[in-house]
Amino acid sequence: MDQIIEFVGNHPFLILTTVAVAIALLVTEVLRLKAGPTSLEPAEATQLYNHEDAVFIDIRSDADFRKSRLPGAIHIAASAIEQNQDRLKRYQDRPVIVYCSNGMQTGRVVAQLKKQGIERTYQLRGGFTGWQSNGYPTVSK
Repeated sequence: MDQIIEFVGNHPFLILTTVAVAIALLVTEVLRLKAGPTSLEPAEATQLYNHEDAVFIDIRSDADFRKSRLPGAIHIAASAIEQNQDRLKRYQDRPVIVYCSNGMQTGRVVAQLKKQGIERTYQLRGGFTGWQSNGYPTVSK
């Protein structure tokens, strides 16, 4: 016990920094849990699609969408989300799952949709690539 007291006395900056980092991590986790999930694994997305009539929104390029997509997905380019506000309003009572090629570009779109009042908006973790690599079905022309 004496060694701990001596260590604290000799290293106050280290102790304060450690406490500050611990508090920051705790606050971040509490806020994350309070906000609820923002991304879904393909299995979770499938459950929402099958049981709650979720809508998939593909924000990839037109060519990628025409080539292959998730079942029932609608295509809206990431840059056109604002212009499609009226079209998206009809989905505000359903879960909306946004995906891109690899899951790296959906965060901004999810934030925009939540700002527009579509509260149950999620990112598909891993995007289209993650969906395919897990063996889930796709639709192609």
